[in-house]
Amino acid sequence: MLAADIITEKLIKMKKYLEELKSIRPADFSIYIQNLTTRYAVERLMQLIVDLALDINNIILSQKGKPAAVDYFNSFMDLADCGVLPPEFAAQIAPSTGLRNRLVHEYEEVDNKIVYSSIDKTIDMYGRYITEIKKVLEN
Repeated sequence: MLAADIITEKLIKMKKYLEELKSIRPADFSIYIQNLTTRYAVERLMQLIVDLALDINNIILSQKGKPAAVDYFNSFMDLADCGVLPPEFAAQIAPSTGLRNRLVHEYEEVDNKIVYSSIDKTIDMYGRYITEIKKVLEN
């Protein structure tokens, strides 16, 4: 399978996860905090979205003859260095990897307020990420 096909499949999954995240997004924090199932679903969807982007980032870096990023954060910055992502956007989206790491590795207790406040940011940023990566595929 060609890299472009793999990336396209991952973008399709990402779009699906973003739509699912939108559909379960609670109206306010008090609703979010009261529903454990929704909290777990939000956390998992956010993790899956970021994981897909990290895979895509490394595929693109490989296609450009670059080494894999030294860490998740820098995978976005490396794409900016290659001209794939606008630098200001890469700097905005890269910190989402920190939340992903906290969710996956439970480095510290998950701060529900941070997760809740990140829902809309995740939807917006990764929606734009899809748009930016599609531009690369079209060229």
